[in-house]
Amino acid sequence: MPEYPSRVASRVEIIERRRLVVGDREIDLAALVPEGGGSATQELDASPGGSKVDEAVVLGTPEGVYRFTVARPKGGALTVEAKPLAPHAEVTRLHVHDVTLHVEGAVPTEAEEPAFLFARRRGDAMEVVAPAHVSAGRFHADLDLADLALPGDQRDVWNLRLEVARKGYRLGTHFDGIPNRNDASEYPAAQVGERRIQPYYTVENNVSVRSETGGEDEPVEEAGEAEPTLARRLLGPPAILVHRLALRLAALRRGSAKPDGRDARILILHAWGMGGTVRAAMSLAESLAASGRSVEVVSVVRRKGRPFFPFPDGVEVTAVDDQRKSGGLLSKLPSLLVHPDDFAYPWCSLRTDLLLLRRLRKMRGGVVIGTRPSFNLLASALAPEGTVTVAQEHQNFNRHRKGLARDVRRRYRGLGALAVLTEDDRRDYEGALGGATRVVRLPNAVPPLGGERARPDSKVVVAAGRLNSPQKGFDLLIEAWKPVADAHPDWQLRIYGRGHLRAELKRQVRDAGLADDVFLMGATRDLGAALAQGSAFVLSSRYEGFGIVLIEAMSKGMAVVSFDCPRGPGEIIDDGRDGVLVPDGDVAGLSRALLDVVGDEERRRALGAAAAESAHRYDPAVVGKDWVSLIDELAPRVP
Repeated sequence: MPEYPSRVASRVEIIERRRLVVGDREIDLAALVPEGGGSATQELDASPGGSKVDEAVVLGTPEGVYRFTVARPKGGALTVEAKPLAPHAEVTRLHVHDVTLHVEGAVPTEAEEPAFLFARRRGDAMEVVAPAHVSAGRFHADLDLADLALPGDQRDVWNLRLEVARKGYRLGTHFDGIPNRNDASEYPAAQVGERRIQPYYTVENNVSVRSETGGEDEPVEEAGEAEPTLARRLLGPPAILVHRLALRLAALRRGSAKPDGRDARILILHAWGMGGTVRAAMSLAESLAASGRSVEVVSVVRRKGRPFFPFPDGVEVTAVDDQRKSGGLLSKLPSLLVHPDDFAYPWCSLRTDLLLLRRLRKMRGGVVIGTRPSFNLLASALAPEGTVTVAQEHQNFNRHRKGLARDVRRRYRGLGALAVLTEDDRRDYEGALGGATRVVRLPNAVPPLGGERARPDSKVVVAAGRLNSPQKGFDLLIEAWKPVADAHPDWQLRIYGRGHLRAELKRQVRDAGLADDVFLMGATRDLGAALAQGSAFVLSSRYEGFGIVLIEAMSKGMAVVSFDCPRGPGEIIDDGRDGVLVPDGDVAGLSRALLDVVGDEERRRALGAAAAESAHRYDPAVVGKDWVSLIDELAPRVP
């Protein structure tokens, strides 16, 4: 068992039900199991202190199924107990048809004696029994859910176990790599009279059935990103006119400075958040810092205590508007300086404006790199004269709202340079700007990811992206996966990401009968490890700014399949050599491409090997060198 130094760690967190964070350390819970099995308790924090902790997680490990109990009494020491659980029956399929629950899986016995599936009501000894069939370590059984529809308006929970040769095995799923099945999937419910009966996974990944009064599902809503404010929805064009006037007035007191490329600042919406723009900004900051510059990432807002991605060494990260604190009346008034047609607008307020204006005026020359249209326009108009402003565009020009596109055409002409991600974007922006501003193609860099290389023999396909808009096309992907699940029921599709569309997608998975095949995994802090669990990656987007996640998957040696959507995938993938391109929006074509890749391990191996080679074009050292050359040319360093 690994040894960890004793230290006081006020922060204790279990991430993705797998990894324990203690202070600034991250520990794989499975690594705390003693070699050879058995129970063990380890004291990770020998010094008393810190808040009370009491949380348990059940995981499948190479030594069996274990419960890990992380505990610290108030003022006491932090301990982790690893305790093996009794053998269980590993469920591989759950299926509800009409009022019948079909269950199948593996059981740790070769006995073929009479077997039974028991449903026991939690809280008393009432049981319902159905015959089960066991052979060569496999089992299957059918349970009539109508037998669980007891009279009354109480809420019943029934736990399932398999009994073979008078030995009982709790039903659960612990070895398929899904530590949070209760969140990742949902099963259909049977309606028996006034009772709704639905199988589900508990927090310990065991199978239970709930029986309660009620009809069809009530709408489920999850908190999403900020919606446009009243000013944005009602005022529309007048709000843009007010913005233009406010920006013009703010620029009247613009200062001046001497050009000097020694200092570089990257202006980003939320450095503590997740997403491709954040990853790209941190990679760029690291490359510029390595060139000997003083680099600061300026986050316009901050809403979280801990960054989703680690900050690079040698880079300062600051926040303009820390929204974790109350901002008073100004924080409730709409922004005037952030363009109303920019998707950053709902995040910002008049308080943000004042703090950002003060921050931009304090700059003393150097280079400012904006990462979205609003910030590019603000930096160009408000940073002291002599400051070199470089704009990054992470979205293709045709995706901008009309008012924003109009201002981009007019006001990007004063930039030092505009960096875009694809050749198509370069042509579009050059045409829109009429050659008044230098436009260069500088794709996002992809830093090395954690985790091992992907395994071509894995039966997992991975997708990843935000679940807060139809952009990523996960609804199309779920539809496309149905033929794959029918032909290859032993394969999984894992979708990583979070957003307010998650509940809707979860219902789509359930209604399609794919609850054992498609899993909404939530956000992950370790995308590299998540990708390494699969052998193929699929991108089903309706459009992209670039598609950096494709390159990240390719860098892990995954076979990638993607819609040829605008923009990015067509420039990243060499169709048939290092990936597969499917005509934009062709769901049936996506199914065929996935069936081809899923059904041929050698093809996955060949595509993945070529993909890993192609991904080197986007190494930080390669892309960073081009960025450093551009900045050196625009703003030479003054001795």
